[in-house]
Amino acid sequence: MSRHNRTYALKALTPDRAENDLNLESHILSQLNHPRIPRFIEAFSHDGVDYLVQEFMNGYPLSYYIVNGKRFTEEETKRILFQLLEILAYLHEPEKSRLAVIHRDLRLSNLFWFEGRVYLVDFGCARYFDGKTEQPTSTPDVADVKMSDRRPGTRTYALLRKEVSPRSDLFGAGVVGLDLFTNWIEDEALFQKPWQAILPASDIFKSLIETLLSQETQSISAVDILKRICK
Repeated sequence: MSRHNRTYALKALTPDRAENDLNLESHILSQLNHPRIPRFIEAFSHDGVDYLVQEFMNGYPLSYYIVNGKRFTEEETKRILFQLLEILAYLHEPEKSRLAVIHRDLRLSNLFWFEGRVYLVDFGCARYFDGKTEQPTSTPDVADVKMSDRRPGTRTYALLRKEVSPRSDLFGAGVVGLDLFTNWIEDEALFQKPWQAILPASDIFKSLIETLLSQETQSISAVDILKRICK
């Protein structure tokens, strides 16, 4: 979508999305001001279809690179997770002028990558968070989480989507970290094994993923994990 010689991203909401979903997503985006989150422009309806207009971002989603065979190194993955955690720290621990926001849909397709920078998009599942966990679900045991196959995220992304708490986003970040290694696994039968047994990464990196996936993240923040990475 172009206007006044500028290009914008136009998102059309499917008919099954309620109007209040558009209103909530629009309101959340209008409250955010972060260089790695596309800026909200406007929302409108036309011929019965709801549209959301945002700043256009260059690059492609991380899922595009996986589908096209890229093998992300441990260092690249660590940098991506670091940037993602910086965004989550901004969302989860806001200034007094706004409520915390839980994205609830972290996946490779919602993370754009351009010139080494990560951008978080699609706040359609996002909710405000007042400090009380809503719709709690049981976190799967870390050892039971499997890496996704050539279709990243098919197994594990929905596990905590119903929970409105920082833990759901940290869990999602852990799954993103696993899925970025998808193309290193040549034998697809290995995807049935626990991720610790097949992840081609250092023990330090595996410890980071375990922290993100763990039930203990109920009491650990994105800021806490960033401090660990920086040590």
